[in-house]
Amino acid sequence: MPASPYNSIKAFKTAFNGGTRSNRFEVVSTSGWPSRVGTVDIAKSKLKIHATTMPKSDLGQIGIGYRGRIFSMAGDRSYSVWPIQMYDDSGNNNLWVAFNKWKELMDGHVTHTVDGDNFSYSRLQKTWVLNQLGLNGDVIRTFKLVNCWPSQIGGILLDMNSVDVVTFPVTLTFDYFEITKGL
Repeated sequence: MPASPYNSIKAFKTAFNGGTRSNRFEVVSTSGWPSRVGTVDIAKSKLKIHATTMPKSDLGQIGIGYRGRIFSMAGDRSYSVWPIQMYDDSGNNNLWVAFNKWKELMDGHVTHTVDGDNFSYSRLQKTWVLNQLGLNGDVIRTFKLVNCWPSQIGGILLDMNSVDVVTFPVTLTFDYFEITKGL
């Protein structure tokens, strides 16, 4: 039996467009940072993110009983938190400080209040965008995460033996995401 022309390396290479790369992405804070975070030079610009994942959502199941059998129907959608790994920097680009100030506005360490006299979640929750980039830098997918805020800011590892640039984890909580390109 002769080999199928569709089951060959040549056919695969012809149909393959080069694939996507995990290192081609950007995250943009489209609505900036809360105003009381202070001066952050990267507000409304591309953030220095070391690593992240595409946001995740789950669709629940509702079991419906009928004559001794259970069939499933789609239930409510839930959204997981969004983990990102940030590069640390100094000066006005110190994102570790900026995230901690933002979190302090959400719930003060000492005061246990939300943003002092100016309580407004709408000012503290921001819209962020994750763009997956193609091989030439063109945007192939866009995820718009609505009402983001930092629910967890990880520590920074200090190590005398390390020669790496410092990174730290941040977990962002958000209400929902929209796929505005690539769906």
